[in-house]
Amino acid sequence: MAEGLITTKSAAPSTPATNKSNIYVDTADFRTKSIDSNGVISTFNHDGLQDRNILTNGGLVIQQRVATASTAIPGISTTTRAGQVADRWAVTTSVASNLNWARIDVAGTQETNLLARYYGSIISATAGKKVMLSQFILSDEMSHLRGQKVRFSLKHNQKVGSGQTYRMGVLYLTNAGTVDVCPTFLTGAWSTTSSVDPAWGTNLSAITPDASPTGENGTINGSYLDVTSVANTWTRSSAVFSIPTSAKNLCVVFFSNATGGTTDNISIAELQLTQGPEIVDFVQPPIAEELIRCQRFFCKSFPLLVVPVASVTEASGGSGVTSLIAKAAATALAAQIDIQFPVQMWKTPTLTYFTPTAAGAQAFRLTGTTPAVQTATASRTNSLTDRGVVCTATGDLNGAVGDLVAVHYTADAEFVT
Repeated sequence: MAEGLITTKSAAPSTPATNKSNIYVDTADFRTKSIDSNGVISTFNHDGLQDRNILTNGGLVIQQRVATASTAIPGISTTTRAGQVADRWAVTTSVASNLNWARIDVAGTQETNLLARYYGSIISATAGKKVMLSQFILSDEMSHLRGQKVRFSLKHNQKVGSGQTYRMGVLYLTNAGTVDVCPTFLTGAWSTTSSVDPAWGTNLSAITPDASPTGENGTINGSYLDVTSVANTWTRSSAVFSIPTSAKNLCVVFFSNATGGTTDNISIAELQLTQGPEIVDFVQPPIAEELIRCQRFFCKSFPLLVVPVASVTEASGGSGVTSLIAKAAATALAAQIDIQFPVQMWKTPTLTYFTPTAAGAQAFRLTGTTPAVQTATASRTNSLTDRGVVCTATGDLNGAVGDLVAVHYTADAEFVT
């Protein structure tokens, strides 16, 4: 009788010689694997979900808060994750001024070694500074990784400025922390001194990369992988990390080792955190799925590419969320607007109102005699949940029953501190 290849289970063999690979069946889980000359162990018969990106918006497709063109990063800080850029991603810096973000679309001019359609650029406008990009991961989305190995990877490109050293790392919230509550990100302002790493907040700790397999296009140095970003060259760098069994949350970080030049531009793309030590090529998830994942942390009534702000015209921003005037004239509770978020958010968010077509944070009467701002807008007491909110508005003198009234909003449940 003909037989196929018969193998005997064994522990992982030693790393083979350069350009060699060894195939074996692992005693631990009876799965067929290979180990290459870099020490990377690849599983042949896992279910495919291990290749799934744990990070949200790793392709930087969704950007609800800020303009895609180069613009100042709002809320940028030397101690927190308040500098929100592409959804789920935040920028921290050693000098909280003159720092821009841009999302670049390469659909018409694909760049060498880049698989994604978009990349993000952190751009220094004047003074040199250190910069850091980070994402804090919900416990529900990383608990299955405890006690497992993961690979954190990204592509980087020094678009402007000479090649610099950046550090890649994975932080975890220790068992002493409160699950799904990000502590103060840094204990103090990030030092501008070269080779002085950020001082992480209470109960945040860096995970030292595994010595084997060796880091991809980088060198393990203490608790991080050091990578050199080359001018106008896309390079993928990655390292393997063993997640502590006590980890409550994870946070990936990519940061400067030294103060850069006055007009430096470091560009980043294809950020991934995948289960197992395998090197995984970037695959963009379906956009609808990515948007839903982002909206659990931030959603809005504005169109996707319109930055939330008051005074946006209906032609540009739509009508927002609408209702009808139920009581005529300047009367309390003249309108009640039922706002349902597009998805159920992961927790009750912070809500902000914006006036359509006019300045302020009020509802606006869009039809009837002389359309006007309503004189007061508020959330109905206890109505705000992870599903939505009821907005109430006091009318104006010209309001009549049946007039259309509207308000814009943002709902924010992002980890900022």
